[in-house]
Amino acid sequence: MRLLTMGSEDCSWVFDSLVGFLQGPIWNAPILTFIEQKSSVFEPGHSEHEDEYKKIYEEYKDLVDSMLGSYMEDIGITPEQFENACSKNSAGGLQIRFQQTLFEQVWAANDYEIFKRMMIQKNVELQLQALEMIQQRYGITPQSFLPTDGDENLQTEEESRIMEEVIKQSLEEYEINKQMLDRSTLEIEQSLVSSPEERHRLEAECKREKGLLQTALQLTIEPQLQKEESVPTKYEDEMQIKKQVDAEDLMRRQEYLNAQRDKLLALKKQEREKQLQAVETGSSKQRPRSAKAAQLALAGQPEINAQTLQVRKALAERLKSEVVGRKF
Repeated sequence: MRLLTMGSEDCSWVFDSLVGFLQGPIWNAPILTFIEQKSSVFEPGHSEHEDEYKKIYEEYKDLVDSMLGSYMEDIGITPEQFENACSKNSAGGLQIRFQQTLFEQVWAANDYEIFKRMMIQKNVELQLQALEMIQQRYGITPQSFLPTDGDENLQTEEESRIMEEVIKQSLEEYEINKQMLDRSTLEIEQSLVSSPEERHRLEAECKREKGLLQTALQLTIEPQLQKEESVPTKYEDEMQIKKQVDAEDLMRRQEYLNAQRDKLLALKKQEREKQLQAVETGSSKQRPRSAKAAQLALAGQPEINAQTLQVRKALAERLKSEVVGRKF
C-alpha cells in the first residue's frame, strides 16, 4: 500500500490508480448495475416522477461516495490528501484518457440534471439493446449494440464481453423455450423484427437523449457556452414514425420490449457478479475495502461515509479541469 504525504508533488500515481479502479469490475459491477436497474423509471418527456428521480439520485450519490471512500482506504490516503493531490498538476500534465461514460458517472453524482439525463439515455439504450437481442433470435445481426459516433463512446472490452455472453445465454434460453411461446408473443416479436419503425424510433430517441446529455455536460463544464449552445429538439423523423405506428400496437411493443429489457438486465447483473468474483481473490488482497464495498452495493447495502463527499467534489472538479474545451 502506497501512502501519500501532504507535501508530495508527484501525485500522478493517484490518478493512474484511480483510472484503473474506475475501469475495473470492482467499480463497474455496482455502478453500472445500479444505473441500469434504476433507469427503467426514467422515461423521456415525463416530469411527474421528479420526487422518485431525486430519491434515486440520493441513493446514487451514496453509492459513488461508498466506492470512492473504499478506494481511498485501500490506497491509504485521507480525503484531505486526495483533495490536495487534485489541486496539483504533475510536470507534464496528467494526460488522462478518460472515457466519457466514466466522466458522466462521476459528474452525475454532483449534478442532478446530469444524472437525470444520463438515466433517461440509459433507459432508451437498454430498450434498443433488448430489441437487438430479439433480432438476433431471428438471425439478424445488429449493426451495433448501441449507436455511437466516437471512439470514447464505444463500449469497453469488458462490457462487450458481457454483452456477448448475455446474447449467447439469451439465444440458448430462447431455443429451449420457443415451443412454449404463445401466438400473441410471436406476433409481437415478428412485428418488431420485420418492421423498421421501432428501431428507428428508439435510435432517434437515443440520439436525441444523447444530445441533451452532451449539451447539459458542456453547459455545466463551460457555462459561458450557454448562449451559443441550444438544446436539441425532437427529430422530425421520430415524430413521423410515431404517427405511422398504431397507438395500441406501439404500447404492446413497448411493454414487450420492457419485459425483454428486464431479462437483459438480470443476465447482465449475473455476468458482472461473475466478473467481480473472478477478480475478488486477487483484489481482496490489493483492495479489500473496495471489493467488500462492491459486494455490499450489489446486495443493495452500500456503506455510507460522509467524508467522501469531499473526495467526490474534489475529483469532479479535477476532471472538469481536464476536459474544459473538449466537445462531448
